[in-house]
Amino acid sequence: MLGVLLLLACSCAGKTSNVATGSPPATTVPTSTPNETAAAVETNPVGDIPDSTQFVVYRSTSGHYSLPHPEGWAEKTSGKNVNFSDKEHSIDVGIVPANGPRTLDRVRSTDEPKVRSEVRAFQEIKIVTANVPAGPAVLFRFRCNSAPDPVTAKSIRLEVDRYEIYSQGRLAILSLSAPAESDNVDVWNQISHSFRWI
Repeated sequence: MLGVLLLLACSCAGKTSNVATGSPPATTVPTSTPNETAAAVETNPVGDIPDSTQFVVYRSTSGHYSLPHPEGWAEKTSGKNVNFSDKEHSIDVGIVPANGPRTLDRVRSTDEPKVRSEVRAFQEIKIVTANVPAGPAVLFRFRCNSAPDPVTAKSIRLEVDRYEIYSQGRLAILSLSAPAESDNVDVWNQISHSFRWI
């Protein structure tokens, strides 16, 4: 569980990472900043993934899953976990053992507080059940600040869709992160609905 949270924390720290809940790619967790103000949402955020984007399928033999990702994005793997990133976008998968599907109560009482404590300027959007082909799932959507740019010191407001997907003793935490107000709904739906256990 901690591993996935590490991935998530990095995403909202402005580093490539996973907004999942499993073992993350090798990366460090930033120190969260208490009472940090939420970064302003960009009026025209750079971040829409073009409709013309080509996708390729990633298969994890150790994690026993596959998912599509935009061609050309940087890839980092760590055991069963993977991160794809491009500018302020990231797709993360973390795999952890689980004894059953996530419930809304479990996500709200256990996962949400951990995420809140790890990311910058946390704001919950919603926690709802999700209908995805790979198995029972919960969607936890929230916003957070990226880490300040090392040159400009500017933070970007990010929106993260975190899917917790269960199957046969395994929980996949699939995190999709982009600048808030980006129009990536179709792409995120395509990726979350194409995630498969193999």
